[in-house]
Amino acid sequence: MLESYKNARVKFNKKGIQKNYILKVKKLLRITGSKLAKKLNISQRTLSDWSREKFHISYIGAQKLYKISGVPVPSPNIIIEWKEHLRKIGKIGGKNRIKIYGKIALNEEYRNKKWREWWQKIGQYKKNAPGFQSLIEIKIPKKNKRLAEFVGIMLGDGGVAPYHIHITLSDKEKKYIKYTIKLITELFGLVPKIYKLKHAKAVDIVVQRKQLVNFCKEIGLVLGNKVKQQIDIPQWIKENKFFSKACIRGLVDTDGCFYSNSYYSNGKKYSYFKIAFTSASKPLIASVAKIFKSLEIKARISKNYKDVRIESSKYVNRYISEIGSNNSKHVEKIEKWKNYRNMLK
Repeated sequence: MLESYKNARVKFNKKGIQKNYILKVKKLLRITGSKLAKKLNISQRTLSDWSREKFHISYIGAQKLYKISGVPVPSPNIIIEWKEHLRKIGKIGGKNRIKIYGKIALNEEYRNKKWREWWQKIGQYKKNAPGFQSLIEIKIPKKNKRLAEFVGIMLGDGGVAPYHIHITLSDKEKKYIKYTIKLITELFGLVPKIYKLKHAKAVDIVVQRKQLVNFCKEIGLVLGNKVKQQIDIPQWIKENKFFSKACIRGLVDTDGCFYSNSYYSNGKKYSYFKIAFTSASKPLIASVAKIFKSLEIKARISKNYKDVRIESSKYVNRYISEIGSNNSKHVEKIEKWKNYRNMLK
């Protein structure tokens, strides 16, 4: 290899050629972008920039692709020497990077090392550091009934990921979707985004804030699979009667149901209204049953330990008066069955 080509770039004569070349190599080798990046001894970000044609591929990178795949580098192409490449990137920000970091390193490993040093000493303390958005602060609420209800909703139909939280609700629950959005906005001072799920009749209420993720973990919510981790109601909620009621309301409004059980006796129809809460987490089932008991609401746990049921009209009535519902789907059922004889007496 000529020494002058060591840090050179390859420029193709048409847009899309570089992108398609990299894609062709990936398909031929049947490997992911991360594995291809390792073979080329570059970062995934660099490979992504080449694939998107944000930057011209390096001469060395193009030659390595040819070597590992046998796919010739497309022609015609132009070899741009490093000095010329540096001059061009200077027009779109290279000069600013030199001003900040002192120089642009040719060795990627060395460049990453120097960047980390800069970040530890200077970058993290600078407002609006280059390449980073300033942290968008959220409102941190005190522990109260509204926050406890939010926790219940999250334990029911929510989830916490490394950089966002989400709540998945049926797209038919329009009023409850609005209620949940309002609750999040009032608690944290931000408006969630709504995404319609393509393969389900549901929507995702999403908030992409790392600070909110951290806060959720602090108040007892878990990151990742809730069932695998056998989630439970946080202790700070269990220790407070009013917080417990609010959390149960959030749980039942998302993972609970109100239903009727009818039968005939001597030609007369009898209907009874019942409540069931379902979860695959045994600690959560046990905690819900324990809270019901503390509120003098008689409930039973199913044999498979996945349901807590309130089956007596007396205790269904007590649940409605003590805890209630903010989900119009449940409220409408309650009002409907109140009109039947022998219901909720």
